[in-house]
Amino acid sequence: MADKYSVQRQSLREVATYLSSANKNWIDIANTLANAKIGPDDLGIIGKKTNVVSKYNTGVDHAWQQIDEGVANLDLMIYALNLVAANYGHAEHKSIDTLRDILRDMPK
Repeated sequence: MADKYSVQRQSLREVATYLSSANKNWIDIANTLANAKIGPDDLGIIGKKTNVVSKYNTGVDHAWQQIDEGVANLDLMIYALNLVAANYGHAEHKSIDTLRDILRDMPK
């Protein structure tokens, strides 16, 4: 007996819209971090002697890279959800393998 499944296309679109809104917040955070670095003289002589500026800026870079990766992952999720919502109607009378092929062939 074949497994029965159905997809609520509108629900997928709503989730994609919600993720898109969250993605904008992540982008805002990434932009804020891009401007959060401090200059070599910003903390004076103590900052230079302790190398705290370099350590701080390295931490900012690491956080920015992680958030940027999250933004890219959210973009992929949004794209995939919208793709499934758009193509599910075409695949309703086809096998699940057809839908898997569509998803596998989507651009990365």
